[in-house]
Amino acid sequence: MMAAFSLSWVFGVGAQAKGGRNRFPSWDDVLSCLELIREGKGSVTLELASKTAVGPQSLQVQSEGGKYVVSLGEDDGVDYIVRSYRNLKLQGIPFEVLGDVWDGVLICDDFSILKNIFEEFFLTGDVSKELLN
Repeated sequence: MMAAFSLSWVFGVGAQAKGGRNRFPSWDDVLSCLELIREGKGSVTLELASKTAVGPQSLQVQSEGGKYVVSLGEDDGVDYIVRSYRNLKLQGIPFEVLGDVWDGVLICDDFSILKNIFEEFFLTGDVSKELLN
């Protein structure tokens, strides 16, 4: 059985920002939000509706101009851990995403990988450590 999720999003920044929340999204709802930030600015968050004490809790992407910072928040029973996408080919190159400067090692620049990460979380409630570590 698939887990229940809550989807929230913000498209744009400042006075032009528009956001929302969907308490029971379909995969098409999630994909539509990802498509809206594909080349623009914004963020999309997918949270497990009924969080367990241990395990993945929330997947978020921050996007600007086709550059994505992806993080998965997970409770390991002792600490709250953030797993991130790793891009070694961009390591050491600074990128600005939504006003913050990130090392390129944390930048996903491939929308198909971003989509796969969100789909895996939506279908299983987790993301493989090969994608987010």
